[in-house]
Amino acid sequence: MQRLSLPRHETRKPDFSLAMVNIVLLLVLFFIVVGAPADPAERDIRLPEVRDLPIEALPRPLLRLTSGDGLVLDGQIVARTALISAIRQGDGPQMLHLLVARDHAARAVLALSAELGAAGAQVKLVTVRSGPDGGGAP
Repeated sequence: MQRLSLPRHETRKPDFSLAMVNIVLLLVLFFIVVGAPADPAERDIRLPEVRDLPIEALPRPLLRLTSGDGLVLDGQIVARTALISAIRQGDGPQMLHLLVARDHAARAVLALSAELGAAGAQVKLVTVRSGPDGGGAP
């Protein structure tokens, strides 16, 4: 007697390409409806603006970074190296409030902050809010 064999069924691997296309199209549709991946208010950065600033009302010790990268500590011009060495020796202030003009180079501000921090000082950035009339108030 001869044995008849049934045809074998080949096992197919499932195809996920249709599911991937659906996911991509849903994401595209989502971003079209939403308009943007992030809220525009989160991307809006407004720099501080200083006009007619009453320096006396600001916290002390106040370190101002001038336009020529000079330093003024509580109204007195101070050399950068002298200030750094005084902080390292413990003779200088251990906490400084840093006031910088709006249009000052960010690299200079970050470099000064890093240098003061490495010397052991705590640095706080002082900003001024401007009112509706454009005048600043601390």
